[in-house]
Amino acid sequence: MMADTSLLVVEDESIVAMDIKHRAEGLGYNVLAIASSGEEAIQKTEEDRPDLILMDIVLKGKMDGVQAAQIIRDKFDIPIVYLTAYSDEKTLGRAKLTGPFGYIIKPFEDRELHSAVEVALYKHQMDSKLRESEERYRTLSESSPDPIILMDEEGTLVYLNRRAEKITGIRRKKIVGKSLLTLAELGFMDQEKISKYMELIPLIVEEGKIKPLEIALTDKEGNDLYFEIYSSAFRAEKQGSLIQIIGHDITDRVQAEKQREELIREKARVELYGFVVSAVPVFASSIPPQLRNTIIKNFGDRFEKNVKPSFHNAMSRQGLLEEIKNPSPENKKEIFEAYLEWICDLLANLGIKTKISVSEARYNLEFTTFPWIDEARKNPIFSLIFRTMIIRSFTWTKIRGNITQSSGLTEGKSMKFEFHLVA
Repeated sequence: MMADTSLLVVEDESIVAMDIKHRAEGLGYNVLAIASSGEEAIQKTEEDRPDLILMDIVLKGKMDGVQAAQIIRDKFDIPIVYLTAYSDEKTLGRAKLTGPFGYIIKPFEDRELHSAVEVALYKHQMDSKLRESEERYRTLSESSPDPIILMDEEGTLVYLNRRAEKITGIRRKKIVGKSLLTLAELGFMDQEKISKYMELIPLIVEEGKIKPLEIALTDKEGNDLYFEIYSSAFRAEKQGSLIQIIGHDITDRVQAEKQREELIREKARVELYGFVVSAVPVFASSIPPQLRNTIIKNFGDRFEKNVKPSFHNAMSRQGLLEEIKNPSPENKKEIFEAYLEWICDLLANLGIKTKISVSEARYNLEFTTFPWIDEARKNPIFSLIFRTMIIRSFTWTKIRGNITQSSGLTEGKSMKFEFHLVA
């Protein structure tokens, strides 16, 4: 109801002031008082607390309408609509800085007065609700145990909560306004991963959110932390689209998984070590080549049965298992390089260090260290076992090619294999 809306008129021309008062009352507003100076306007605002103030920009005395409006805005948060017949550009520029809720150009019609007052009241009401919402958000985010970051579409940091500040150990005011990449420059995150995340910003803005991502972070103490981050976008009236990042700490879970994986690897390492070494005594005595070949084949079959599932699991984690089942020339290089990484890890579990080199169309795999080097120089079984392991495991990739052993341990050299891939 307009009768419930109270106004304060600030106008130093008494006749004009009374005219505005009567016209406002004719529209149903309650005019509490008239002030003729900036100082009086502040005093009556404090005494009467009107819903809205009609403020002439140009007032006689030491304080003009702009100065009075700035004080009223800061102290009382009451909407102000400026009244003006004329003003220079400098004065209007000062007036804009006070955040007015409207302007009325004198002389004006009643409908213009009514429209300006109602729009100003509505805008102030919406601004108040927005501020309340922002304050609730800030209160919740500041008490959150999760780090929360806001940034704009350019990746510029707009806000960090207390938890984010505690992790980095950097005062927020020193980092707000800088790029998200600053976290990498300061050593908290990997720069390549942050750059890839920033490439997702247009998608986040378009879709509103994306699936959670896992990231690693180093805190101010140098501890490795792991977070599952949830990213969403929303519109802010003044700042446009903002990206909200909430990080849920999954460090305990990740460390538990790593410990479990390490136990699994250790178990596999012990089993594989025993599996390989158990074959050595069979060749301790001289046996016919035909029988030796049969035993080597049996070893290869046992190796495939026990180790091939591990290879498939490794390829599955990299999303390559289906590619192996349905090979194509396009994915050959990616599969082969993943295989080389896997076989080197397998050999490392046996204490064997390796080196990969590429020359023309050949890949070279060299054993740079070997834990049984003295025995291997005397007994060919070691070369036969690892030759079988390399050749048999390569077949699991389904890549066309062949393997040549270019040197062996019994020759007093390091063991080397050459992979020739068929185009």
